Amino acid sequence: MKIELKTGTLSVNETEELNNLTGFGSRENKKRGYLFVSKVLGKHIPSKPSEMDIIHQKLANELNTKLNDDYTIYIGFAETATGLGNGVYEYAKNNKSFYIHTTRYNLSYPRLIEFEEDHSHAPSHILYHIKNPAIEDILIHVKNIVLIDDEISTGKTISNIIEQLKISFPLVKNYYCVSILNWMKETPDNVEFISLYKDTFTFEDKDFEITETSKSITENNDYLNSFMPNNFGRFGIRNSAIDYSEFMDLSKLQGKKILVIGTGEFIYQPFLFAKHLESQGIETYLQSTTRSPVNVEFDIHSKISFKDNYGENIDNFLYNVIDKTYDQIFICYETISKINNHELKNKLLEYFSKVDEIHFEAFI
Repeated sequence: MKIELKTGTLSVNETEELNNLTGFGSRENKKRGYLFVSKVLGKHIPSKPSEMDIIHQKLANELNTKLNDDYTIYIGFAETATGLGNGVYEYAKNNKSFYIHTTRYNLSYPRLIEFEEDHSHAPSHILYHIKNPAIEDILIHVKNIVLIDDEISTGKTISNIIEQLKISFPLVKNYYCVSILNWMKETPDNVEFISLYKDTFTFEDKDFEITETSKSITENNDYLNSFMPNNFGRFGIRNSAIDYSEFMDLSKLQGKKILVIGTGEFIYQPFLFAKHLESQGIETYLQSTTRSPVNVEFDIHSKISFKDNYGENIDNFLYNVIDKTYDQIFICYETISKINNHELKNKLLEYFSKVDEIHFEAFI
């Protein structure tokens, strides 16, 4: 199947399995013009939490057939796979493991490693040192590292992080890479790959114009430290459970169509909230905002832009929402308050009558 995009021609083998997992689109990015638009990630396309949960379970089950029960660190990749990584971890974990995800945010905490994602428009990946002394023993004795991303195209990002991890963790014997899609033509040595779909593709790029977006990183680390003080995965966690049973009167939501929106790297807790709503018989979908600029074409049907909610003045985007119909939208934040120029709620109120904001520090 040939997919003609603004940025070039993407050629893939069309299968029902692939169509169930992903759509297609194009990035406003000269380094990589194509985009696999996941249908089961809760990012660019609204996803049912139950269907996302099945993906988490499938990947964890496959991983557990290969993984031993030794000390293990699970690492999810920002921005897109922070929720996927946590979901896989929850089904695969043992009492000698913890989960942590990389981040783009420049905080004033000790770092374990920092590495580049060659094709990305965003800043470096940062992996911070853990905050929880209870899992320090795992960090010291770790023998397995599991890397989790939504899709792997060339394997360069995996190679970059493993190169850094080997310096910090010389005792690690086994590396595993878990993804929904795996497009690698050549597999790096000494890494075990687990995916739900494996194939290859080609992309013939062409000249195209891109819209410049803001890409700043704040130097005010103390401000960010206080603005996002809670550990939802950046500093190592073992348990992500939050009791939503008494959070709100769900009777008011029965019979309504709900959209839960995560923000940036903050995806997994909104997923758990959406999963709770769905478990109570409420039609619920999940999506999240992103800093990645994407063209409106093919499986990207709509787009709104706004400034981020972290005070970095970065352009953020939300796709495939304003062309849909929802009775209620919940925007979920890890940040403790809203930045004045963050206008996501106001923009959504132009299309939907009921939009509420939830700051998750209330659950901690």
